[in-house]
Amino acid sequence: MRTFLHLLTYVRRTVLRARTRTALTVLGTSLALGLFAFVWALERGVDRLAEAADQPVLVVFQSSRFCPLTSDLPLRYAEEIRGMPEVETVLPTLLFINSCRANLDLVTLHGVPPALLTDIHDLELLDGDIQSWQRNPRGALVGRRLAERRGLTVGERVQLSNVDVRIDGIVRSDAAGIDNLAFVQLDQLQNARKKRGLVTQLMVKLKPDADPVAVAATIDERYKDERQATDTKTMQAFVQGAVGEVDEVVDFARVLGYLAVAVVVLILGNTVSISAQTRATELGVLETVGVGRGMLGGLVLVESLVLGLLGGMLGVGAVAAWLLASPQTLGIEGWGIDIAPDASLAIAGACVALVVGLIAALGPVVQTLRRPLALAVKPE
Repeated sequence: MRTFLHLLTYVRRTVLRARTRTALTVLGTSLALGLFAFVWALERGVDRLAEAADQPVLVVFQSSRFCPLTSDLPLRYAEEIRGMPEVETVLPTLLFINSCRANLDLVTLHGVPPALLTDIHDLELLDGDIQSWQRNPRGALVGRRLAERRGLTVGERVQLSNVDVRIDGIVRSDAAGIDNLAFVQLDQLQNARKKRGLVTQLMVKLKPDADPVAVAATIDERYKDERQATDTKTMQAFVQGAVGEVDEVVDFARVLGYLAVAVVVLILGNTVSISAQTRATELGVLETVGVGRGMLGGLVLVESLVLGLLGGMLGVGAVAAWLLASPQTLGIEGWGIDIAPDASLAIAGACVALVVGLIAALGPVVQTLRRPLALAVKPE
């Protein structure tokens, strides 16, 4: 083992000997694993949104509507549903978003009655004052991610989706989508959108023993003959229906990520193979002076692992640094999917880099182990 550790110096010199080849190999590996890291972060963002949507809340939406801008429900529905024995509270919500299509600059406004907001949403105040927002008819509570993306601070007057507001607080929440939206007062947004007496959806919080499926069916049955019929789903099902098309994009991107990893295995394997061939005489001399073939194969393997790890650290690190410095959120139909690095990204990147280095080394290692000593010392 001690001898092997001493021979690692030889690996370092080998890697640095052909610096242009090493640099190009590491750069190619970093680009491929950077793509893998971005796809991983996007996939984790979709998973986090799905996990956060697992709440005992129903979403009542207008039937046969697909975008928040097209759903209109009478405000009276909220009082009627609140009277149901299985319902704890109802939060009428008017939405306004800058685009229903997928975009990277999502701005979602939720117009809500100030007194009912915390009955549904569990908010953590990071800065500002919720009471100030409740008293200010033109105030806004802004989610943490939206504040980061737009550089918003408490006390600042800004225009969000053509609505002038003053930032009274910055909040965060583990609930789905809260970090990417802004809460404003319902009256203000109704006036701005000319939607007096109408809301986009109703957030229905159920009592602990209530059956969500049965309550949803009861609500839809109650309003099936109304002009604005309802379509009621659990929060998780509603979010999944809204962002379902992103899953297809993620599946396609995942295939591209795997292809990139496969290509870099071939590139790295070719580099290590060429390196081993050009050093065949050196390896033969080492074997002549007593270095076993197993250790020689280990040196080739370590070289491949080092190149793979260097490329992985560079690619994954660059993507993580970019996402931290410039927060990215993929918005669709008012829901924000945060593309953010976490510990799982570093672990996955390191594991993939090691696997890439290991697989790429298999051919060169076998070639080294099977080469006759006579040909290694003096090629034909």
